Amino acid sequence: MRRLLTVLTAGLLMAVASLTTGPARAAAPLEAYGRLQSMDSVAISPDGTMIAFIVTAEAGNDRFIVVQPLGGAPIQTATIGFRKVRYIKWAGPDHVVIVTSTTDVVPGVFYTGEMFQGASLNVRTGKMARLPARSAESVVNVLMGDVQPGMIGGKPSVLTGLFVADGKSIRTANDRLDLYSIDLDTGIAHRQQMGDTDTRAYLARNDGTPLAKISQRDREGNSQWTLSLRKGSSWQDVYSVTAPIDTPDLFGITRDGSKLVVDSLDEATHSWRLTYLDIASGKLGDYVGGAGQSSVVTDDDAVVLGYATQDGFVDYDFTEPRLKAAWPMVKGVFRGKQVTLASWTPDFAKLVVYVDAGTESGTYYLVDLAAKKVNPLGRAFPKLAATDVGEVRAIRYAAADGLMISGYLTLPPGRSAAKGLPLIVLPHGGPQSRDTAGFDWWAQALASRGYAVLQPNFRGSSGFGQAFTEAGHGEWGRKMQTDLSDGVSYLAAEGTIDPKRVCIMGGSYGGYAALAGVTLQKGIYRCSVAVAGVADLKDFLQWRADMGGSKSLTIRYWNRFLGVDAYNDPKLNTLSPTRLAAQASSPILLIHGKDDTVVPYAQSADMARALQGARKPVEFVTLRSEDHWLSSAETRLEMLTSAVTFLEKHNPPN
Repeated sequence: MRRLLTVLTAGLLMAVASLTTGPARAAAPLEAYGRLQSMDSVAISPDGTMIAFIVTAEAGNDRFIVVQPLGGAPIQTATIGFRKVRYIKWAGPDHVVIVTSTTDVVPGVFYTGEMFQGASLNVRTGKMARLPARSAESVVNVLMGDVQPGMIGGKPSVLTGLFVADGKSIRTANDRLDLYSIDLDTGIAHRQQMGDTDTRAYLARNDGTPLAKISQRDREGNSQWTLSLRKGSSWQDVYSVTAPIDTPDLFGITRDGSKLVVDSLDEATHSWRLTYLDIASGKLGDYVGGAGQSSVVTDDDAVVLGYATQDGFVDYDFTEPRLKAAWPMVKGVFRGKQVTLASWTPDFAKLVVYVDAGTESGTYYLVDLAAKKVNPLGRAFPKLAATDVGEVRAIRYAAADGLMISGYLTLPPGRSAAKGLPLIVLPHGGPQSRDTAGFDWWAQALASRGYAVLQPNFRGSSGFGQAFTEAGHGEWGRKMQTDLSDGVSYLAAEGTIDPKRVCIMGGSYGGYAALAGVTLQKGIYRCSVAVAGVADLKDFLQWRADMGGSKSLTIRYWNRFLGVDAYNDPKLNTLSPTRLAAQASSPILLIHGKDDTVVPYAQSADMARALQGARKPVEFVTLRSEDHWLSSAETRLEMLTSAVTFLEKHNPPN
C-alpha cells in the first residue's frame, strides 16, 4: 500500500506543476468534477517538518491518511475501513487525530443519525488507537463536538465532550455531557469535568482546565441559554438569554486571557454581533470583528486568532500580530482567487492555504514566511485543467418587491461572452445558508455541459444580516421561491440566457425549491431535479416531532420559516409538492440517499408515488448506502450522471 500511495501522492504533486491553460479540448468527464477530493484536509505538523492529509483512491471510496515529510515520501499511511473520514488534525508532533462518521443508531441513547468517532495515528510507530477505547464511566463512543489537542498529565491527549447515559431510554434525567481527556496512545478516557443534563458544550485550555460551559434547557416555547464560568471548584452563571429560537454561542478566549468571545444581539441593528465578555466581571463589552456575520479562528488552546467574513470570497481580520502582518502578502500572491487558511505552525512561520476560484479548482500551498517561498502541495481535483473551470460572476438583481438579491452565475468554460445560453437554477440548501464564489463542483459540472448555472442567495439566506434572513420567515414556497424565478427574468433581460430553456435543480431545501418550481409555479422550468428534497412539509415536521417533541427548538425553527403556528398546520398542504403532484407542469427527477438522516428517503419515495398516481412524468434514482451529503464517490458520480442525462434530455444544451 505504501508504494501505491507514494506513486499516487507523487502524481498529485506533479499535477500541480501543470496548472496551465493548454489547448482547447473536449469537456472533462463528470467523474473529474464529482469525485471526492484527491487531496483533502491538509495539516502541517507543529514543528513544521511534516504534513498529513487525506488521499482518495483513484477508484472507489477508499480514503487514506498519509503522513510525509515536506518534500519527501510517505512515512505512514492508514485507512479506516467503511467509515467516512471527515477531517484530520495534528495533536502534538507525534500524533494525527482522524475524525470519522457512520450513519448509525445508539439504542437507548441516540436516534439514527451521523455518529462521529475518532482514532489516533502515532506517526513514529504507526500504531492506531480508538478514541475513546475505554473509560471508568459508561460513556457512549460518539464524539460530542470537536477534538482539542493538548498535553494533559504529561501525556499527548485530546479533549472532547462525551455523553454518559444510563442506556434505559433516550435522554433520561441521569444522562449528561462530561468533558474528557483521551490519551492518544492508549485511547483511555479520563473525566476532566462532570456536566449535567443541560450541558451542551465546554471551553477549556489545552492542559484540560475547564474555563466555561454552555447550558441550554428547553421550556414551553422557549430555550434558556446560560454561560457559566469556572470559579475555583464551582461554576458561576454570568450570562443568560431566554428566546424561542435564537440564542448565543461561545467561541474562544482572547490572547491576554481576560475575555471570552461570545455573540449577542445588537438591538440597534437587530443582528448578532461577536462580543467580548469580561471573565472577571462577567459583563458584556465591546463588539469585535466585522459588522456583518463573522466566524472565529482559534488555535488549539481556544485562543482567538482573528475573524473570518464571507462576502463572495472569504477574508480575514486577524488579531494575532504575525498573521495580521503576513496575510496581505499571502493574498497578494494569489490575487483574484479565494485564499483560505487551512493549517499553521504555532509560531506562524509556515502556513498551509487552500486556493480556489477563478480558473483554479482547488490547490493546497505551503507558505514559508521565513524563507519567503510559496510551494504547491497538491490539487483537490487533479483531473481538471484551468480550461475545465467556467467563469463565476457575482450578480445582483431586484426581486419583484424590490429586495436586492445577490448570487453567482457560472458560465460554460470558454464561453464567457455567450448569449442565449440554456440555464440551470441551482438554489442552495439550508435554507439559512448561502452560496459563495469559490469552486463549486455541482455548478462547474453542469456548466461543463454547456449550461449557465445560477446560484441565488434568496431571502432567508445567511451572511447578509439578520434583516435579510428574517425576510425569508414565512416566505417558504412564496417569495423565497419567486426570488429564484426573478433571477431567471433578470438574466433573460440581460440576454445571457434563453428563458425558454431553463431547468431547476437543488439539494435538501434546494430540492424542495426544485419541486416547488414545477408544482407551485408553472411555465418557468422545463424540468426539475430534486436531490434529497423535502416534498411533504407536514410529514417532514411530524418526523422531526417524533424524534424531538412537538414543541422542540427544531420544530419552532421550521414553523418560523414556514410561517405557521403548529407543526401539523393544514396550511402546509398548500406548500407541499407531494400534495400538488397533479399540478406538476414539467418532468421531475428525484434522487435520494437511502441512509439520509436529515431529510428522510420517504419524502422522495412518497413524491414519486404521488406523481405516478397523477400520471406525471417522473424518474426516481435511489442512492444505496448514501447519506444527506453525498459522501460516497460512486453515488456522487451516480447523482451527476443521472442528473445530466435527464437535463440533456429535457433541456438540450445545444
